[in-house]
Amino acid sequence: MLENEERKVSGTVTIDRSIFGLDQSRRPGEDGDLYWVDLPMAGEPVQVDKGTALIISNASSHEAVVTMTVRHSPAVDDSHSEFELLGTWPFLSRSGDITLLNIDGPELTLDLEPDSSYSLQVWRKGGETASTRFRELMGNQYPITGLEEYRLVFTPQQPSPRLGIEH
Repeated sequence: MLENEERKVSGTVTIDRSIFGLDQSRRPGEDGDLYWVDLPMAGEPVQVDKGTALIISNASSHEAVVTMTVRHSPAVDDSHSEFELLGTWPFLSRSGDITLLNIDGPELTLDLEPDSSYSLQVWRKGGETASTRFRELMGNQYPITGLEEYRLVFTPQQPSPRLGIEH
């Protein structure tokens, strides 16, 4: 794989009880780290801790398209113009095998470089109207689809001692 090659994985993800998240395999010594379901479920729509993230949807149970991308430069990109940036956080890739999960288990996987720092941006489209549209469709359509779309963008960062990564 070329150093600056963009990698992307996309799929339709079942969001149950308004939540889904990112996690990775634990290695020896990492067993005490929080899992995505252990992160606070109140407050901001995205919670991040080390190599995990919890994303809270504005609708209950539905299906949404989620795209995870590794972008090696913060290139100007207007493909997010219809999306709202929920935030940018430091994200630690330890084992390198990042999995997007719902309550029932894995949905998508993406390989990152192990023992590396990334910047994680979470973008959402449709969030401002998802709750209202969910209530309108509940009981009339199954599965409920098309309420929201998410883009999770990982950009490699330089090693940072304050993040606890040594090379």
